[in-house]
Amino acid sequence: MSSEIINGFSVDVEDWYQVSDFEDKIPLDQWDRYESRVVPNTRRILKLLKEFDVRGTFFILTWNAVRHPDLVQEISEAGHEIATHGHTHRLVYEQGRELFEEDLLQSLEILRAVPGVEVLGYRAPSFSVTAKSLWALDVMVDAGLTYDSSVFPVQDPLYGIPGAQRFPFTVHESEGRKLAEFPMTTMAIGGRNFPLGGGAYLRLLPYKYMQWGMRRVHMENQPAVVYLHPWEIDPEQPRLPIKGKRGFSTHYWRLEAMEPKLRRLLSDFRFAPIRDVLTTAGHLAGPEIPVLPATDKPHMMNP
Repeated sequence: MSSEIINGFSVDVEDWYQVSDFEDKIPLDQWDRYESRVVPNTRRILKLLKEFDVRGTFFILTWNAVRHPDLVQEISEAGHEIATHGHTHRLVYEQGRELFEEDLLQSLEILRAVPGVEVLGYRAPSFSVTAKSLWALDVMVDAGLTYDSSVFPVQDPLYGIPGAQRFPFTVHESEGRKLAEFPMTTMAIGGRNFPLGGGAYLRLLPYKYMQWGMRRVHMENQPAVVYLHPWEIDPEQPRLPIKGKRGFSTHYWRLEAMEPKLRRLLSDFRFAPIRDVLTTAGHLAGPEIPVLPATDKPHMMNP
């Protein structure tokens, strides 16, 4: 084990056809027409985490929870944290405040109906809490959540807030209720943030990049957060031609590399559910810190 710092481990529980890159080809009202592989793929991840004695946070897309009601219970009974990924996987800044609130509350109602499940956290589809949708943080507080893990401090055509804080902090407070942010992990080199985190970055880049980056983060005495999707360990999933929201898609790239890299990561570093990392480090309390420096906020905030 290379470090005693405990990192957050997370899984965004969505099916292969539900990602943002498929939105134009497979709209929500056609999801039921496609082969669902989310249950066996999630169980593969559960089995892998059990092998390494790791607990994590599973952000559930609740459209799947409605159709596979036993899956949430199975994840919870294995000792993992249940959090929400929303209900329909629509980008937050495209939904607008009213639709986002409706989507979030629907997802919470579904998950909180599962016996023994307490939902504290949220992760936006495709990290779509950006400078255009910071109002979403108010909605989360009003919904009774205590943390968010949606902000990615990078520049990307689809997501990102380049000037955001890089490590966990208390981002919002309302009437005595606090919301912590666990941003997606980056490493700072030459005044620029480079993405770490997991997902496509773990699949596509050499494992040594991830290993080196995690150790750099730990040298700053901070935890990282790792994420993946169940479909990322499934090279046999159906293949459809897609161009993605950026004009290209990495969805099918190097799927066969994910599980071997994940095994190395679970062996090299320590992990726990996000709520535990935030609680242990005291990030669920403390003074409020803006997502962006004060000088950046006026022109970055959505009206």
